[in-house]
Amino acid sequence: MDGGGMNPQDLANDAAGQAGGAGKKIAGKMARKAAGKALKFLKKIAKEFIKKLILVVGKSLLAILGPWVLGALAVVLVVAIILSAIPFADWFLGGNSRSESQKKADIQYEEKFKKAADKTVAEINNIEANAAWKANLMNTLKPSWGIPAALVRYHIVVKDKKVKLSDYDPDDLIQLFKPTFSYSTITDDMETIKTVTYCTTTDEEGNTHTTGPTTNITSTARPAHKVLSAATFNYGNMNIKPLKRYYPGGTETKTDQWDETGTSSSGDCTTTSYRQYEHTTVDDRFQPVLNIDGPKFQSVLIGQGIKQEDMKLVYEFIKTADPTWNPYLYGGNGSGNGLGGYAGQAKVSEAVMRWEPLVRKYAIIYGIEDQVNLILAVIQQESGGNHLDVMQSSESANLPPNTIIDPEVSIMYGVKHFASVFRSAGGDIKITLQAYNFGGGFIDYAQKRGGYSKEVAIEFSEMMAARYGWARYGDVNYVEHVLRYYTDWSNLTVGSDGQIFDVQEALNIMSKYMGLPYVWGGRTPSSGGFDCSGLLEFAFNKLGINLYGTAAIQYNKTVPVSESEAQPGDLVFWVTRGDFPSHVGMYLGNDSFINANNSKGVSISSVSNWNKLYPFLGYRRIVK
Repeated sequence: MDGGGMNPQDLANDAAGQAGGAGKKIAGKMARKAAGKALKFLKKIAKEFIKKLILVVGKSLLAILGPWVLGALAVVLVVAIILSAIPFADWFLGGNSRSESQKKADIQYEEKFKKAADKTVAEINNIEANAAWKANLMNTLKPSWGIPAALVRYHIVVKDKKVKLSDYDPDDLIQLFKPTFSYSTITDDMETIKTVTYCTTTDEEGNTHTTGPTTNITSTARPAHKVLSAATFNYGNMNIKPLKRYYPGGTETKTDQWDETGTSSSGDCTTTSYRQYEHTTVDDRFQPVLNIDGPKFQSVLIGQGIKQEDMKLVYEFIKTADPTWNPYLYGGNGSGNGLGGYAGQAKVSEAVMRWEPLVRKYAIIYGIEDQVNLILAVIQQESGGNHLDVMQSSESANLPPNTIIDPEVSIMYGVKHFASVFRSAGGDIKITLQAYNFGGGFIDYAQKRGGYSKEVAIEFSEMMAARYGWARYGDVNYVEHVLRYYTDWSNLTVGSDGQIFDVQEALNIMSKYMGLPYVWGGRTPSSGGFDCSGLLEFAFNKLGINLYGTAAIQYNKTVPVSESEAQPGDLVFWVTRGDFPSHVGMYLGNDSFINANNSKGVSISSVSNWNKLYPFLGYRRIVK
């Protein structure tokens, strides 16, 4: 890093500037050096005075309290100092600085937010539609309870307001984000009645004569009724299409079937009545897309006192409170790289994952959001997420090891350093990782020798160790140490045998969006994410293949193949709800398939692992 001779206070000030979004720049090295020289003499005098003062006070306390009590007080003091050095310690460290009564109050308050959010979509229960479709619609339209919760958190943490949670009414706050439902009045549904009449007479000679059938058909308009047609917010909308169904059977196209409604007799004649009718409802075959205007959403937050420069922090507050919230959908990518998928998957501990919001924050600031998972793997190697200098950034800032005691400062400088070497290395992951450990000088050295290799890393390490007279220089195994915590998706390859399309091309399209969140009804990247069928529909449309529709429709557009005949490019289906195909992905071979699921978004999953959770419907192939 280019931290020069900064002291911890310089670093903390810079972190505060970044977190607050003020964009303050750290003073130049020359100014810091001059200030450092000016303070040296004063520091020396102050140190001597403090030493003598501590000795006097310590002896007095030891005489009064005894060694055990004094030791306990010292421990408490050290813990308090560490916590006070961590911005928002109670927020990012799981509430450790809050009392049990405060935690209980927080939980009760969160429940009020959740109930307030639930009430905003309760009327969906009253519409006529498939129960699973309604449940998904409610989950999609329901405003995240994390949004009003983040507003309160912002005023407490950032604006430092001394307030009680009871000062904010969840029902009032949620009104800003609740959907308004619109209904269309259906007046063109028709009902048709058919009567079929037979008349039977007996003549004087006892012979029976039957006449008919006489058929009469009449159509009348059915009573008007309302159908849900749209949901709108201050910052977005969802259009819901109607579907005219034909009865009997509830089919999507009219048939010649009739319901018998009764038989009556009059004189010698018997009349049987039949009925057909139309009934329009919402189209619950497909999931409608939620369209959010990110800038308008942010303007609502700004109207509640949020500063534009603090928007990324508020998004983190929302996501931390409600992990199901999708920041991409609300304009939260912010990196200037479009939707910026992820280049790979991190395989790290919970201790590391708790720092993901901060890693994402600074990855966005430094323009490398697609490398969040690789940076998490670096943290797993550097500290396991359990040290205050999370990314071991002190030495990169020309400070003694573990000088930085604020995790956010460590992450800020660690990500900044990573971004610098990543760009200098031209995005080469292995050179980037080794340069993160060795320093930027390794990049040019490796590039002049054909790129990264273990041998090149050893040569560089030995050269630098000899130059400084050290026993060793850096970790020559650093690349493999980090990559054991990371699955690289950037070079996925697969064959196309037995398929009518280029499987590698389909995979390339889908893998661009690795890590993009699951969005129910998402059919394009502009939706902020995909659902399972939407991902395949989007990718295959690029190849000129029509896979429009839900997982059940895609199931019916393909033909079965046995497990022994399955090839990369075949589709795989499961029943996750109801009794119909409801999850789909594209098989890649070797027990793996690419899919969009609601736990990891667009990702690579294991067929056998999914088979343990849901009924497997088998492999199916796309045919002409």
